[in-house]
Amino acid sequence: MKPASPNLFLVASASLLLFFAPTAFSQETVTIPKARLEELERKEKELEKLRGELSATKTETVRLRKEKEDAVARAAAVTAAAQAEPDVTHASPPMATLAPLAKGEMVDAMDLANHYRADPAAADARYRKKVFLVKGEIVGFEKPMLTRNYHVLLRAADRQMRVLCVVEPPEKFSAVFPAKAGTVLMGAYSSGARFPLARLTDAVVIEGRCGGLDGGVVKLGGCTLLSTQSP
Repeated sequence: MKPASPNLFLVASASLLLFFAPTAFSQETVTIPKARLEELERKEKELEKLRGELSATKTETVRLRKEKEDAVARAAAVTAAAQAEPDVTHASPPMATLAPLAKGEMVDAMDLANHYRADPAAADARYRKKVFLVKGEIVGFEKPMLTRNYHVLLRAADRQMRVLCVVEPPEKFSAVFPAKAGTVLMGAYSSGARFPLARLTDAVVIEGRCGGLDGGVVKLGGCTLLSTQSP
């Protein structure tokens, strides 16, 4: 028998390659349905959104933790200062000798604290839920988180006592905060400009409603800072 021609062998080999090539190629190529592709793209976008929200949450958590630490540090500083300062001698008139409290009457913060220390029930009868002016010396500031209001602490004759005024800042300020190691209360405008509202040892006049005694602190709410005067 005559052997096959080399040319025929090459032709046959080429034919086999052409026959199996599409099959091999089709095994390496995966076709994804359009709906599935769109679903994967949507989930990828959702994942990226969640990653962004997680990053923002972490940033906010760090900020709130820092604010809390600052508030605790300021409170500790105020407490330490209160414990270090000596008692002040201040003789207050007995409540029984005083005329009924008139709306808008001026009350010395030391008298207010002394009256509550001497007889809380009688002091409540005279001052609680009444609106009046209180004057005194600033011994500290507090700025609670998540609120616009700030606190002004006024000196009392007994260092274990304080008069705390919860003050509502004017609408023109976008924020109010203690600065310079808690010695100055600053008001910030939306433009970024800052204005000092009060300083430690300033003599102030504040109008507010008395909320009574709470753990050595006489509280006044809904307060307005009317005037400040540096020593």
